[in-house]
Amino acid sequence: MDLSADEQKRRELRRMRQLATGLLGLVAAVFAVSLWLQPRFPALAFVRAFAEAAMVGALADWFAVTALFRHPLGLPIPHTAIIARRKDSLGESVGRFVQENFLAPDVLVGRLRAVHAVERVGQLLSREAVSSQVARQVAMLVNGALDVVNDREIQDLIERSVAAQIDKVQPSPFLGRLLAAVLKGERLHELVAEVMHLSAQLLEENQDMLRERIQRETPWWMPPAFDHAIAERIFAAINTAIQEINGDAEHPFYTRFEAVLARFIQRLQHDPETIARGEALKQELLSNPFVRDVSASLWLDIKAFLKEQSSRDDSALQLAIARSVREFGASVTGDPELAQKVQGWVEHLVAYLSREYRGQFAQLVAYTVSRWDTASTVEKLELQVGKDLQYIRINGTIVGGLAGLAIYIFSRLIGA
Repeated sequence: MDLSADEQKRRELRRMRQLATGLLGLVAAVFAVSLWLQPRFPALAFVRAFAEAAMVGALADWFAVTALFRHPLGLPIPHTAIIARRKDSLGESVGRFVQENFLAPDVLVGRLRAVHAVERVGQLLSREAVSSQVARQVAMLVNGALDVVNDREIQDLIERSVAAQIDKVQPSPFLGRLLAAVLKGERLHELVAEVMHLSAQLLEENQDMLRERIQRETPWWMPPAFDHAIAERIFAAINTAIQEINGDAEHPFYTRFEAVLARFIQRLQHDPETIARGEALKQELLSNPFVRDVSASLWLDIKAFLKEQSSRDDSALQLAIARSVREFGASVTGDPELAQKVQGWVEHLVAYLSREYRGQFAQLVAYTVSRWDTASTVEKLELQVGKDLQYIRINGTIVGGLAGLAIYIFSRLIGA
């Protein structure tokens, strides 16, 4: 609560009360003087009539204004202290009034259209200063959320999600479909050529190791020159076969390789034994602690990245958010069709929120008022409207006096 503002209102209310009460005292004094002097000065009858009616008007309006907030003179007069007695029902009434007259879908949507809300927001978002501020606010929300989330719960959620997705998929049929899609058309031919090229490269790089292996496998009594000759013949035969396959696109090896691969893909997708082995491997993977370790490290890495990115104004994350906000604002501003679509989305959202939650808002108003202390409620309301209500007392004094004077004159004219 703003104490200085309340104190200012309290002083203004006190000043207006003194003014209204002083005016009542003034007309009472005028009435007394005119009544005393009227026998000597008959013309004072008009003044007395004015003052008499003014006192009645002032007292009546004082009673009416006071009765709103408390019992006049502390007397428990019926139908007084209205706000104190009916605080809860007034809160419900205010809540319903706001609900029906301020939060109705047609009122909110009409206001959005009248102020061209989407267009104005688009213009704001297209400004660099505004988009940067939005990016900072989003980054602050992300940073704050990361501070309060439970890492263990997030890690468990990731682990369960990954495990659930893996568990839904049969690995063997999935691998079979993947290979069939990847190796469709000329890709299978290219794969065989790449395998041959890789085989030739591996053979070239490992000739010394292969020679040593051949020498170890041949009998001890065989001459080393014979071992060398065997190795060279093997290398030459393999190189010749590879060159023949690479040089002849119609080589039978391609057909045989494709047939073997096709049978393998067929087994992956339809052979029960192969599918069962894939399922067993999948379950072994899911039960391996590696999955939990991966999920834990994945979340910690993501969290560390987001924390670092959300804490710097020049981070890639904030720059990307700001750029996206500016581009969205510029798109809405420059594309009437898109602006119309966004306007429709916003209107539907506002109408939905109004229909779903305006009743809860009314209940919130009623509940909040019901929780207020009665004396505090009376004081709050009196501080807000009490100053203006004192003008009623002042106007009642003047209007009552003029009305009394007019009646007195009319009665004299009729009597004459």
